[in-house]
Amino acid sequence: MIKAIGAILLAGGAALIGISVSSELTARVRTLAMFCRALEIMRSEIAEVMSPLEVVLQKLGKEIPEPFCGFFSECADEMKRRGDIPFGIIWKKQLNHNALLTLGAREKEELVSLGNVLGRYSADEQRISIERTSRTLESILTVADNDRRRLGGLYAKLGIICGISVVIVFI
Repeated sequence: MIKAIGAILLAGGAALIGISVSSELTARVRTLAMFCRALEIMRSEIAEVMSPLEVVLQKLGKEIPEPFCGFFSECADEMKRRGDIPFGIIWKKQLNHNALLTLGAREKEELVSLGNVLGRYSADEQRISIERTSRTLESILTVADNDRRRLGGLYAKLGIICGISVVIVFI
């Protein structure tokens, strides 16, 4: 009886690890897609409407769906509370401390670079930086989505197979 319970726990644990890795790939794709959409809104608001950055962030906080809207709302709130701190620092802090953002090092680096430009330079220079970051994130998104499709199911199945294999070995 104890062997059977142990075997079930081992199989379940290995399956959960595979499913967890697969869901991380999905979360990364979702985060990248959200940032691509947000950057498009940001570009039009800053370059065409000439809205101040704080207003743009508040708008994104309302337009971007949960759970990501909090990132932009927090940036806007932090700008209000701590206006003496450069926006790039606020942006970077939110990128690093928001657990809902599943980003790799390259994506974070691109977004941190963008944060150092936002609100600091002319609308045209901000637009150029947003477009560059958007193109980079879209190419990363394409690769991440291909990885998710190609590897997502593989990781889940591999976890299940490993769990079953361990059970067979121990029984």
